[in-house]
Amino acid sequence: MRFSSLGLLIPLASCIDHALAAGAPVFFFTQFPTSTTALRDELISRMHNISHFSCTDEPGVSKYALVIPRGGGDNLTAYSIEQYDDDATFYKHLGAEIVSTSLFGWTTSIPNIWTKDPAVQNFTVIDSMNFVKPEFAKAADPYIVVEGLTYMSGGVHHVIEHLEEAVVASRNESGTLAFGLYTDPVNKDKLWTLAAYESEDYLTNVHNKSPTAREVDEHTRGMRSSRQTILLQKRGGFLYKGAAGCG
Repeated sequence: MRFSSLGLLIPLASCIDHALAAGAPVFFFTQFPTSTTALRDELISRMHNISHFSCTDEPGVSKYALVIPRGGGDNLTAYSIEQYDDDATFYKHLGAEIVSTSLFGWTTSIPNIWTKDPAVQNFTVIDSMNFVKPEFAKAADPYIVVEGLTYMSGGVHHVIEHLEEAVVASRNESGTLAFGLYTDPVNKDKLWTLAAYESEDYLTNVHNKSPTAREVDEHTRGMRSSRQTILLQKRGGFLYKGAAGCG
């Protein structure tokens, strides 16, 4: 099964099927390679408007953030970070009028909007190793980092055990605003992390130099076969959702 959106057919069936089997929330990290900067900015604007709807009228949508590569070297790529309580919430979101008209209707009307097909990646959420602090919503420019970490066969379980204590320590760090650990339903030897800090300086000089972070790196780096790091800047939407609103 496939659904028609964003001007092309995106294969999401395997992602949803996995979420159903695992009983986990539905989480997507999507890359949108637009053909012009103006189209990227318009896409972000339209999805940001949808995020207001998701904040106020979709209680099952816990994350709907729009981010761009940090540093200014890439003016064409946008990413979305989306999390839904379950597959029913996700499909209901897709059927909302604002999504079908403002997003899908618009993208299908623009010839050559993409330089290549948008890439949708599904992560499996580990609830006990996932947090976003209210301070994230107040941060002027949170330093967001997404990493894909591939390990030698059988190493993921060992790494997760070490990361449990790191998550506890990160919760107590004032400048660590969010952290999430996710498994990859396609690659059993891969983990994904989503983290946000008050600044790059805090990440480099406080978090990374903490005793817990150093210990985890010492115990796990020998098992890691590859590391993909994506540095991101928030442009709209929300990662934090609370009684006072979203941000």
